[in-house]
Amino acid sequence: MKIAVIGAGAMGCLYGAYLSRSHDVVMIDTSVSQVEAIKAQGITLDEANGESVNFPNVTAAVSGEYQDAVDLVIVFVKSTYTDVALEQNSALFGESTLVMTLQNGAGNDRKIAQYVKPENIIIGTSKHNAVNLGQGRIKHPAKGDTTIGSNHNATGNVSVAEKALAEAGFAVVVADDIQRIIWSKLLVNLSINTFTAITETPIGYMVKNQHAWDFAKRLIYEAIEVAEADGTYFDRREALDMVKSVCEIAGDGYSSMYQDRKHRVKMEIDAINGAIVEQAKLYGVPTPYNTLIVALIHSIEGAYELYD
Repeated sequence: MKIAVIGAGAMGCLYGAYLSRSHDVVMIDTSVSQVEAIKAQGITLDEANGESVNFPNVTAAVSGEYQDAVDLVIVFVKSTYTDVALEQNSALFGESTLVMTLQNGAGNDRKIAQYVKPENIIIGTSKHNAVNLGQGRIKHPAKGDTTIGSNHNATGNVSVAEKALAEAGFAVVVADDIQRIIWSKLLVNLSINTFTAITETPIGYMVKNQHAWDFAKRLIYEAIEVAEADGTYFDRREALDMVKSVCEIAGDGYSSMYQDRKHRVKMEIDAINGAIVEQAKLYGVPTPYNTLIVALIHSIEGAYELYD
């Protein structure tokens, strides 16, 4: 297959590298230095076992420059930049192109639907953790399932994506109720991402400190109220155990939002906690904790200029 990965950050490079084992992969990114590094030396993954593996068969292009339609597009840009990334790279989308979003947050599939048929859209989540070290080098401290599905009864298209991922070595789960999976990932991100960004700590710390865990529980319980109003139900204890398990597995890994704060770039808060707040308004569900967190993260972003 000809595969384009939009977003050559940590997770995009991880998936692009593995997929290049058996597919023709091009990485698309706005960072000229990242693109040039990948073109020159491929992608290098520093695995959790200490092994460094180079994937030289990956090519790359600056966003908007690659003009050929492909078989599969995987969107891995920050949710904040989805609209711009799709518009700049609209040449990638042909009549039969499949588009898979493994991004954080909610609502990315609705943006993709402006470019391809709804049945060509595959929604998913990933439990892998990766850190962008720059110049095409990625640290890969934790592995996990890639869960995919469709909201449009597109079993055949999901099977195509499943086969491509499995051939690359990913553990793939196909979900009948992908919307529940998206909500589950939101519960993880709205607690872990925001906490680690605010406190600048590794993911595992959140379950090691009782105050930190109490913080997480308030955000999670509030979001579950919104999910249930929307028709997706969760056992509270199981939801907490799920988040706790992610923290324990990731350990000393760092969340994407933490990395965004470290590099002083805009964080994905509006597509994560902000999505909860906006959805809550439809049902009259109060979300004081998540609303506060959205304001706090934006205030942190506003302080970036103090350090320039």
